[in-house]
Amino acid sequence: MEKVSTFETLPDEMILHVCQYLRGGEILHSFFNLNSRLNSAITDFCHHVNLKNLTYKQFKFVTLQIVPQIGGSIRSFVFNGRWESIMFTQQSSIFSRLKLCFIFPQLHTLILTGFVDAQLNLFLDKITDFFQLVKLDIRSAQVCNSYDSLKVILGANNNRLKSVLFEDDSTQFILTSTRDEEAVSYPNIEELTMSIKTDKTLGSLFILVPNITRLHVDVDELSSASKRTLENVPSLVHLKDFQLRSLDMQWSLDEIAYILSKMPSIQRLVLDISTQDKHVVHGEKFIQVLPSTLIEIHLFIMYYLSTSGSETDTILSTWPSYIRVIRLPHESNRYGVIHTVPCDLFSMFIPAYVASSMMAGSKYTRKVQYLKICDKQCSSDINLILQHFHQIRTLTIGSSYNSQKITSQSNQPIVLHLPHLKRFNVNGIYEIFHLVEAASNLDYLKIDLNSFNMALDDISTCELLQKRIVNLEITNIQEIDSIPLGIISRQFSNLRDLSLCVEKSTVFIDSLILAVLSMWKDKNLRSFHIKGSLTYDVSKNLSQWLINYNNLDSEDSFHVEYDSKWIVVWYQ
Repeated sequence: MEKVSTFETLPDEMILHVCQYLRGGEILHSFFNLNSRLNSAITDFCHHVNLKNLTYKQFKFVTLQIVPQIGGSIRSFVFNGRWESIMFTQQSSIFSRLKLCFIFPQLHTLILTGFVDAQLNLFLDKITDFFQLVKLDIRSAQVCNSYDSLKVILGANNNRLKSVLFEDDSTQFILTSTRDEEAVSYPNIEELTMSIKTDKTLGSLFILVPNITRLHVDVDELSSASKRTLENVPSLVHLKDFQLRSLDMQWSLDEIAYILSKMPSIQRLVLDISTQDKHVVHGEKFIQVLPSTLIEIHLFIMYYLSTSGSETDTILSTWPSYIRVIRLPHESNRYGVIHTVPCDLFSMFIPAYVASSMMAGSKYTRKVQYLKICDKQCSSDINLILQHFHQIRTLTIGSSYNSQKITSQSNQPIVLHLPHLKRFNVNGIYEIFHLVEAASNLDYLKIDLNSFNMALDDISTCELLQKRIVNLEITNIQEIDSIPLGIISRQFSNLRDLSLCVEKSTVFIDSLILAVLSMWKDKNLRSFHIKGSLTYDVSKNLSQWLINYNNLDSEDSFHVEYDSKWIVVWYQ
């Protein structure tokens, strides 16, 4: 009580300074309703509300008791798909009685995370009549990827949305060509960032958003991006900012030229692509296809040229002096990267072979927040690349095909500084100590089981992970007995969410569920998620089975969900 009283006597400026070091959910749970002065200060501070990393009891209290009280001042809200049943199924919940637009009348931005399958479309039925809501930000979502599903998203909130963004780890939409009589458009959409996977055409996307001003698109399999497929598509006359990332196909200069011809007002162009067409990396020829309206250009082009090394050097020397281009060669001299300086990409997929040839400093990496290092790599390659990236928030290294331990191949000391890194995805088997050490704010780790076991065997790495990791996801689990549950339970005291991905459909996870429930019965784990197969009898009545085997009261101890892929258990 004395500590609370001391806190209450601090000036508002000091209180708000303290709040900067706490998460929004922690602020609301700890300080709201202590007195009217604190309530006023907190309400003004919490225009953006993210309730992640709370325990189940804390989360339930904040969402059902506090959020409705401050909803009128919330401008941005993060909603996880796994919360839906908790917030909307309880009879006494205000969320089950009132439309969301009445609870959040000033909501401008809605951030949705963790939605799966058709769940997102069903949730969007609740997103209606928000007069201020214009931005939808969708993260870590694996939802229905059909053309019809995309239309539901673009038309959400009574066609009032202006900006829709899918982050890198979300669904790739499958678009098909559309007959004129069936064409539907959403002239309300002005900004769109998304991934598409299609064997048809970009034309369908262009038709959907005729008034788009900012379009960032990742294209995975576009086998026919040609004049023929775009010839009947109207131009995007309002488009000012266009970014294309497409690394899994080879682009020709003709294809790029024709797409740009549909953008008569473009001012900013970003191309992050692969090519085997020597004309794409020939400066004089490339400049000829650029629109006269262009003001700003950023290029990151991976190329393979079927020419001699000397001819490749000649081609790359043709760029004009006003577009500064740097070449990062592969040892073959026909394979490499050409990029502008600066190269202001928000996210980047970079091949490991450029590690030793990257220029000093971070002039072309200064804005990158999402980085994936691809192709065959070793720890020294990774470190050489990462020394140039100081702003990244999400890092992915390795390949799921890598099953061999990869260690450093260089004694060169490299000091890494990754203060903004929050999420680290590790595919394959890597030593991660130096990366974790450099990431003082890391709290989310997604890691291959073999790599995780190797980290636990190293005392220094294990101690760092214990201090920092709040959300742990272990992948590539082949056998249940290989999971070090005992070590995780005893040593990872800061853990709030645990995910385990059992890959074999023939391995049943019944015993694994019971083991996790037993080990974390008296700890602060908020939830655990297990991907795998249940035996038939258990899947028919999962909640009752858990109660019978654990002597638990479902209302007081846990909340369980099962969607045929994942079992999700929330501790209460």
